[in-house]
Amino acid sequence: MSLLNSVKDTVLGQAMKVAGSPQVTRLMTDPRLMNAAMKAMSMGGTVKNKLDQCGKVAGGVFGLATQEEVSGLRGTIQNLEDQVAVLESRAAAAEADAEAARAEADAEAVKKAKSKAKSVKADE
Repeated sequence: MSLLNSVKDTVLGQAMKVAGSPQVTRLMTDPRLMNAAMKAMSMGGTVKNKLDQCGKVAGGVFGLATQEEVSGLRGTIQNLEDQVAVLESRAAAAEADAEAARAEADAEAVKKAKSKAKSVKADE
């Protein structure tokens, strides 16, 4: 990292020297140059937008999904996975409750059977 920092510092120092020279200052105040620089900077966004549009058209022709569609599908998949996790936990809780109820019913049946067996023995 220190090598990168030293290179950055050197480049920045040289840029400051160039920016401070009177020729560059005169050039930067020229409205024609400023207009050309502004057009060049805005052209990057325009080119990107046009490339994105062309990519969407080409993707549509070949049946490919766009970035927005893929992002939307990823969100939908995440929501569905969350819903499945919630439903699985609810199902596990319901199964545990049902198992507890079965165990309780079995215990009650055993208790009644023992009580009935005792009453039958007492009658004999």
